[in-house]
Amino acid sequence: MKVQFTDISRVGNYYTITDDNWLTQTGYQKSAPVRAELTLIRKNDTRVEVCGSLDAGVLLACDRCLADYSFVVQSSFHYILDVASQESSHIKEIECTRASLDIIQVEEPVVDIADLLRQQLYLTIPKKKICFQECKGLCPQCGTDLNSNECSCATETGNSPFAVLASLKKG
Repeated sequence: MKVQFTDISRVGNYYTITDDNWLTQTGYQKSAPVRAELTLIRKNDTRVEVCGSLDAGVLLACDRCLADYSFVVQSSFHYILDVASQESSHIKEIECTRASLDIIQVEEPVVDIADLLRQQLYLTIPKKKICFQECKGLCPQCGTDLNSNECSCATETGNSPFAVLASLKKG
């Protein structure tokens, strides 16, 4: 959904989004209903303030055991969309203040709500995806999921280069 800056009132436009079509472009599958609430406020002809929240559930693959698990996304955000001009983009590259970190330069006066939601989802997904804190992962030798099964590979310590140090520590 794209909204022209001129279609946004100075009092603000409020949107509730339950459609999850934008999620298919992220590569993630949903595991819970998607709900986003946004308020768009036009500051002037070239600037719009965006305040909102995103609540969703997506399926992630654990980096340790490769099992799929549901990750809950609950995020609130605040941005300022500013139409980029040659002068302002040059100044922004030189000067970067804390307040300017929330400013997104756009090429045309249009708010792409689906793109904002995708970006917010990407910012919320953790770098290290772990299904639960105590996940044991997979056996590096036979590939057994150590959360649900045990394997004989895990008990063999003779192949480890640190096995000699472990025997010295015991003795």
